[in-house]
Amino acid sequence: MGDGTKSGKGITLQTQSFTIKEVVYIVSVLIHKFNLECSIHMQRNQPTIYIKSRSIKKIKPKLLPYVFPSMKYKFQ
Repeated sequence: MGDGTKSGKGITLQTQSFTIKEVVYIVSVLIHKFNLECSIHMQRNQPTIYIKSRSIKKIKPKLLPYVFPSMKYKFQ
């Protein structure tokens, strides 16, 4: 829950420890199963996942029950 940062109006998931193939798989699941608008960005030649703000609004109600109270500020 701590490996995400606000980026502009969206969120970047810090997935640098994953291979590009794994990140592509994660993004494909987010797009096809959850209908989210997201993309892969590179930071220092490592992949990260960017999720657009309108997608965050869409999935927020489903995620909040699983987010620790100390991390809920990231969704405001």
